[in-house]
Amino acid sequence: MSSFYKRFFVLTALILNVGGFAHSAPLPFKTTVTDIAGKTLRLPQPAHKATVLVFLAHDCPISNAYAPEITRIATDYAKHGVSVVLAYAESDFDAAGARKHARAYGYKMPAVLDDKYKLSHTVGATVTPEAVVYSPTGTLLYRGRIDNRFANYGKKRAQPSQRDLRAALDAIVAGRPVPTPTTTAVGCFIPEKAN
Repeated sequence: MSSFYKRFFVLTALILNVGGFAHSAPLPFKTTVTDIAGKTLRLPQPAHKATVLVFLAHDCPISNAYAPEITRIATDYAKHGVSVVLAYAESDFDAAGARKHARAYGYKMPAVLDDKYKLSHTVGATVTPEAVVYSPTGTLLYRGRIDNRFANYGKKRAQPSQRDLRAALDAIVAGRPVPTPTTTAVGCFIPEKAN
């Protein structure tokens, strides 16, 4: 059974057991990681107004469908002091594979491997794609879906009617509280532990 289908079949049980920020580590969140280019990266990035971690899986079709929007968000909000970092939440994926995937999907932002799921478990991410936004001091500001284009498995809108991550970032950039700090992301399950 492929990793996509393993993630798919356990997602329903996960949604029933996860709520709010209950599974995230005590805040503030701060860590240092090495990205897929071999550079050291601090998370969250202290020189930015916000750091967006987007959890991906190279073999998740829902995750891959969001590549253009993730790139647009990174471009649109960079001028407002927001950084976007990709996190490949996969136990059987290496830096070379991540670099190849990033090139194929046009990603230019930093990316890290989360092969033991330590990062995703620390911040409470449960599916790919899922976005988690932190302030420079490590305060969790938003966690959830990018938008509502995927209402459920097999239920996709032509265009989203809610752009949750953009709404959160607009509020952060304007210095306002995020209107809806938690939403439920639809995607491929991130396992509880590495295989």
